[in-house]
Amino acid sequence: MSLPPVQDKVRELCVNGTTSMKEVVERLTVICEKPINLIEYNESWGALTAFKAEFDDRINVYFPPQKSQQYKLHCIYHELGHIYLESLRIALALPDLSEEMLRETADAISVTCRSVPNHPVERWVEDFAFEMSKKTRSRSSSDPDPFL
Repeated sequence: MSLPPVQDKVRELCVNGTTSMKEVVERLTVICEKPINLIEYNESWGALTAFKAEFDDRINVYFPPQKSQQYKLHCIYHELGHIYLESLRIALALPDLSEEMLRETADAISVTCRSVPNHPVERWVEDFAFEMSKKTRSRSSSDPDPFL
């Protein structure tokens, strides 16, 4: 499996060197030709930190409430990395979702989450999330990302 260099993809999304999550979501929406919704989901999460579900008309990224803004950003960027690689059609293991989350995503086309830690795609999206988080943190604003 050949994945594109993370730095190249980060550079494509960070046009001016730094970015906000809002700008990244807007750019990915154009690439995917579907709206991307970031949804803070309060139901039971178990060991999951975030996941994405693609529907016919939208892509939802679900994340739990977090005390750490930086960790929340990282988890969301991780899922946005999955969205960015979606065109590769690499199958991942079905995530272990709670009954509430299964109901929430019942009509999804696909669902991905951090369920296969050593898979090359998971390593790629972790690197992507780390690099995107750095680009967001380097903004001059005192808030890590004004979008959330």
